[in-house]
Amino acid sequence: MKHLIPALATLLCVSFLSQANTVAAGKTILARGEVLATDASSAQQRNLKRRDTVFGVDRITTGEKSKAQFSMSDGGLIALKENSELNIASYEFDTATQQGSASIELIKGGLRSISGVIKKNGGAYNVKTPVGSIGIRGTHFELQLLGGDMYVAVWDGAIDLTLNDQSVVSLGSNEPFSFAHITSLGDVIKTTQAPAVFTQNIVAINSDNEANSESEQQSLAADNTSENNTDADTLLADVYVEQQFQALSNASLIDQIAQRQGILNYQATRFDVLSSLGEVSDFSMSMSVDFDNGTVPDGEISFNDAGGNWYAAYSGFIDLTKLDLAVTFASHNNNKAAGEIDAIFLNNADTITGDFSLSEISNPAVNASGAFRLEP
Repeated sequence: MKHLIPALATLLCVSFLSQANTVAAGKTILARGEVLATDASSAQQRNLKRRDTVFGVDRITTGEKSKAQFSMSDGGLIALKENSELNIASYEFDTATQQGSASIELIKGGLRSISGVIKKNGGAYNVKTPVGSIGIRGTHFELQLLGGDMYVAVWDGAIDLTLNDQSVVSLGSNEPFSFAHITSLGDVIKTTQAPAVFTQNIVAINSDNEANSESEQQSLAADNTSENNTDADTLLADVYVEQQFQALSNASLIDQIAQRQGILNYQATRFDVLSSLGEVSDFSMSMSVDFDNGTVPDGEISFNDAGGNWYAAYSGFIDLTKLDLAVTFASHNNNKAAGEIDAIFLNNADTITGDFSLSEISNPAVNASGAFRLEP
């Protein structure tokens, strides 16, 4: 027993020093499926869940049909796709001086990243990949490793990719191309269109066009509820796209969403709906958001036009500041229908705004679409 006590004291001391020297790199804002973090110094493993801290010594892996998203200490964002492996070699940020540096390595799979204050203030931010190292010039970019090849998309800003043969590939703003496919042999294929492996549709907005504040954008949406304004749906869609990009870059909103707890029910407070059959009436829309599990268990849309009642049920989950939604059932009168819904959080997650489209499966010319604003 006398020999055991000093040994335990030494073990506790080593453990304390190890934790004290571990730098918190960020927090988990979404962990869906199998998301595992391995401490590089101790080889200890832990399953990550929402609100868990990630450290500057972690190697993070996602399993089949799994995904993870992280809000980094400098306000940057990293989203990992399924079957991915990311090594956080170092991630240090001083909140007092607003300075820091970061080095991460994508070993397999894919990631999407929006750089934060470190890069904005001129700090070193390096991303290593099997085909080369990426230097960031303030950006929102995406990578996908597939069969020894790497696909690159720069949605905003620019990157310089130094390949293993030391040649440099520049993509993004002020460059002829924003997308590239680097083969396992080192061949570089630049394109003006996003490679098919990137399934999402991200619209990059030049910073010169971001003068409208969030409240001004909401005012634009609110002012276009007239059924007589045939351009209302186009204008609201444009406003929504800009809100989507700006909200995606809003780290504070992501933190606010991550801190929410419980289930909150939202109802439509403003809307603008157009139907191919004319006037629309009796619109209602609801959405239930489970912040603890990061899901949308259920939601419904209902309204009438000259052809009868439109109805859609949907569900989904929280994805950063947007909601990844899918229509699970839709109909128009007695006809089956299909549709899509896009939505994002605003105003500390007290508001959900977005748009939808519905159409009959057997007769797509019969359709309806609109924009909405939901609040508790």
